[in-house]
Amino acid sequence: MIAPPSALLFLCCHPVLSPPSQLALTLRSVGGLTTAEIAAAFLVPTATMAQRISRAKQRIKNAGARFDLPPEPAERLGVVLHVLYLIFNEGYTTSSGPLLHHADLTAEATRLTRLLHHVLPDDGEVAGLLALMLLTDARRAARTDAAGTLVPLPNNAGSAGTPLRSPRGWR
Repeated sequence: MIAPPSALLFLCCHPVLSPPSQLALTLRSVGGLTTAEIAAAFLVPTATMAQRISRAKQRIKNAGARFDLPPEPAERLGVVLHVLYLIFNEGYTTSSGPLLHHADLTAEATRLTRLLHHVLPDDGEVAGLLALMLLTDARRAARTDAAGTLVPLPNNAGSAGTPLRSPRGWR
């Protein structure tokens, strides 16, 4: 049996939906992004995005979709990985608000990618995305100073004393 969050990822990426609807529904249902945040990413009004997400839910319901790993996960895997990467990126460098990053989003994207890697341990793309997330997030603390201000890359590189948060990405 597939873990519930992974099942929800694959359910939101059901083939009855268009790729933009798959992305929007997954970002909302799994990623926890607000409809307004998703609308801003898609460059559409919030009301338009709310309708898209609502229609996507209805199409999945009408298709009789289930919370199971699809027989051919590869046909949905690309969208699932894309969404996980978008959630991670929104956490790593937020698109709105006063904070530069949201550690909760990067942690959730990494957690979901770990779950997916557990379900599909031999998939190189899943392993690659997990490594990318771990290595990228490893230096998060060095990106900002104590006041939360962005530290430019040349200055950031000078803070090499910050240990890597996760050497697992190197494996």
